[in-house]
Amino acid sequence: MIKKPPCPSQGGFCLGIELMNCRVRLLIVAAALMVATFGCKSNRNLKDGVDPWRHAADIVDQITLPEIPEQTFLLSDFGGKGDGVTDNKSAFDRIISAVAESGGGRVVVEPGTYLINGPIHLVSHTNLHLEEETRLVFGNNPDDYLPVVLTSWEGTRAYNYSPFIYANGANNIAITGKGEIDGNASTTWNNWKSLQDPDKKLIRGMNNQEVPLEERVFGKGHFLRPHLVQFYECKNILVEDVKISDSPFWCLHFVFSSDITVRRVTYEAFNFNNDGIDPESSENVLIEDVVFNNRDDNIAIKAGRDLEARTLKRPSRNIVVRNCLFSGHNAIAVGSEMSGGVHDVYVEDCSFAGKVIYGFYLKGNRDRGGMVHDIYARNIEFDSTRSTIIIDSNYKNQGSCCPPHFKNIWIEHISASHASDHGIYLNGSPQVHLDSIFIRDVEIKSAPQPVEVNFMDHLEMEGVRINGQAFDVDGGWPSWVKSTSPETGREVWQITSDTAPAVACYFERQAFTSDEKYVIYASRKSGVWRLYRTDLKSGVSAPITPLSRKIMDDDYTLMPDGERVCYLDGWKLYATRVESGEEEMLYDYTGLLPDKPRYTGSFTNDGNYTLVYVYNDTLKAIFRTNLVTGEVLEVHRHLEGKISHPLINPEDPNVITYVPGPDTQNDMSLPMEMRARSWKVDLKAGTDRQFLTMPYGFRATHESWSYDGERFFFFRKTRPGWSPAAICSQDKSGGDFRVHYESDSIKLGHGIASRDGRWFISDCQQPGSNELVLVNLDSGEGEVLCWPNSSVDGGHTMRAHVHPSFSPNGKYICYTSDRSGVSQVYVVPVGEP
Repeated sequence: MIKKPPCPSQGGFCLGIELMNCRVRLLIVAAALMVATFGCKSNRNLKDGVDPWRHAADIVDQITLPEIPEQTFLLSDFGGKGDGVTDNKSAFDRIISAVAESGGGRVVVEPGTYLINGPIHLVSHTNLHLEEETRLVFGNNPDDYLPVVLTSWEGTRAYNYSPFIYANGANNIAITGKGEIDGNASTTWNNWKSLQDPDKKLIRGMNNQEVPLEERVFGKGHFLRPHLVQFYECKNILVEDVKISDSPFWCLHFVFSSDITVRRVTYEAFNFNNDGIDPESSENVLIEDVVFNNRDDNIAIKAGRDLEARTLKRPSRNIVVRNCLFSGHNAIAVGSEMSGGVHDVYVEDCSFAGKVIYGFYLKGNRDRGGMVHDIYARNIEFDSTRSTIIIDSNYKNQGSCCPPHFKNIWIEHISASHASDHGIYLNGSPQVHLDSIFIRDVEIKSAPQPVEVNFMDHLEMEGVRINGQAFDVDGGWPSWVKSTSPETGREVWQITSDTAPAVACYFERQAFTSDEKYVIYASRKSGVWRLYRTDLKSGVSAPITPLSRKIMDDDYTLMPDGERVCYLDGWKLYATRVESGEEEMLYDYTGLLPDKPRYTGSFTNDGNYTLVYVYNDTLKAIFRTNLVTGEVLEVHRHLEGKISHPLINPEDPNVITYVPGPDTQNDMSLPMEMRARSWKVDLKAGTDRQFLTMPYGFRATHESWSYDGERFFFFRKTRPGWSPAAICSQDKSGGDFRVHYESDSIKLGHGIASRDGRWFISDCQQPGSNELVLVNLDSGEGEVLCWPNSSVDGGHTMRAHVHPSFSPNGKYICYTSDRSGVSQVYVVPVGEP
């Protein structure tokens, strides 16, 4: 168990921060002013100016235990036999009826094994007491659990098979004693897991389509497994000392209930979905001294699912969990059924009885809605986890309409020996960010992915150590690593540091928003190519495109408005607002082109025109799209060879350049008219002709238009060999050839001019060094900014080319390098170049 260190200035305990580190911070959370004071004089976690853990104590003091009459009823007096063979269903029905008629009492089940072919329905003022060495074994014929009763199945109300022990509308009710409740479900009910999907879809549809409750009837002919123990609309409940095993579904489920105490219960429940304790839309709950061993969430605090729960607005609240031992799938969870809201949950002084998959786990998805807030956890110790602390707004990547809201979560004094995936994973949604998350004094000895944070409004982390490294942050989680180039002394920011590849767009494509607040890049850290943004002031990163989008690594660009990022998925062109994550479809090419379009990222500066192209074995064609009128115009086609680098002039939509193939520039025996690198379409003139041809002994590569559309930049390389290499340009008509910068030692390769036309950034295609060179186009002087040290040899396939680009105002330069073994994204701040 994690213990807090004694306070040097007081008796008792404090939060473990030395007096020299005491400080006061003010934080505005929603409309309330919350004061967060560090150190020994007061606690950090203040709620409405009061230590929230005092509220936890108040919750416990206010919970009312059941009042049970003193009279005792023995099951044996009603025909009960604990021989493991006799069906005791009738005996239980008789004894419960007698207790009800007598106004309540204690139902004592003496030692033995009691077969029960059907449910036990408890009534008010009843204590079902299982003496030590008593075992209730429930039969496995589904027909015995009919007629159906009102229940909640995964957060949706319906009529289904009766839970094995069930109470509806009862008050003052208990299950106590050191006996065992055995669901006997491993060879029967457990097999229904593979059969339930049609019924799951049906019941969820009934929820969201507002089908009347009386029409939601399941039971016979359906495969929704019943719960082992369920209290529905009950009050003053105690479950104490019993053992629970082999449950058909969730083990101990409280629905719309209050004043609940669960203590010293033990579990051996290994069937599918054997959650330990599920308080659903329930309040005033104490769970303490419980030993879990479950094949699912040990504790899962819930509040109903989707539209129905959002309409009912019945939250789970005022819940205290303490001194428990976790083992199984997930230790302590909130959700994913949390649409009615969950708040004021307190978890403390817990440890492990074995491994868990996820430790502290708050989960919801984009169909849930609902708010989870004021959740507090402290002094929890885990052994091995997959991920130790998780808040995930996109559970199972489901839903679209209603993202959940997680806010004001306080987590402190947590430890784990190992996390096989994430140490800490905090994932909001583009529409509703995580807000006011506070994590303090966490130690995870090893985790391959220490911290990942997406869509976060406010995060504070202090005293967090993972893999021996400190991860402290005030306000947001920075994903970058800042360093200094050993060759030049320039500051270099490594934007991504993942085991998955990441890549930035380049050339005429824009990787920065117009206000230069964000750099946009593509990464496979979610398992598929997805676009992310990184705030260039805070270093905080977040995904901005849906996981469902099929984006091809660097095939994206910021649109001319500088606020939306554009990309192609199949036949459709999309744009997502970088700030909000709101996606729109710009154009659907279905049925308009002879084959699926390929992306160019080439736009006119007014954003009205863009290009796509088709490239297959029998056709190479370029199409101009007018995004205002919707007109798609084929501007070029040929049947043989190749095509690449289609570019629209930024200021003249009637001028389009492209590179045909095969590239014949290296064949010095060909006549000049057969060695052209680039061709130009002029729609006004009605021409499609050679535009860029190098003299013998040279070749051109990697063209781009200047921002004003007046000059056409390219690299001139010597043949045979490479050097000297030069950055050159010609004007829009193909004349006024200029050499801006030439080098004998640097293999200049890829680059772009700044928007103001004063600067040019180029990489070098020398493996292992590939200097990044900033060239003054006026003076012809060049400065090496840093050495990206990319392998280069892997080329486009391995994203090993550096491919630099400017931000709109030239304050930053972005590039890609695989110097770490896998391609990552870097930024060099150059200020005013």
